[in-house]
Amino acid sequence: SSGINAEYGGTMEAVDVYSRFPFSEELSFDDAYIFGEMVQILMKLKEFDDPRVESSLIGYGTVMGWNSLESYVKVLEDAFKTAVLRNVYCAVNKKSPEDSDVQQYFKIKLWH
Repeated sequence: SSGINAEYGGTMEAVDVYSRFPFSEELSFDDAYIFGEMVQILMKLKEFDDPRVESSLIGYGTVMGWNSLESYVKVLEDAFKTAVLRNVYCAVNKKSPEDSDVQQYFKIKLWH
């Protein structure tokens, strides 16, 4: 894995270092890699209430697509983090939570 993760061993300190990375406005695959590293560590440590879970999922999903988040979505569903899931879904898919299709999707997913 990366030098940061090797040095900090997948700890919250690694997330702190990663979160200081200067992300560009137009996110790249390099940005997605950093977001992905943060998501993996936060999920492994079950830090679901850390605000960086949501922001990292949005950053990763924006570059890699909603379907790339499938395993993380399952973990968050099992932890009943529906507000995070709704926010991430809308941000990644660039949709308003008020859209009727979004509301329907949330009902199907039981995220209401």
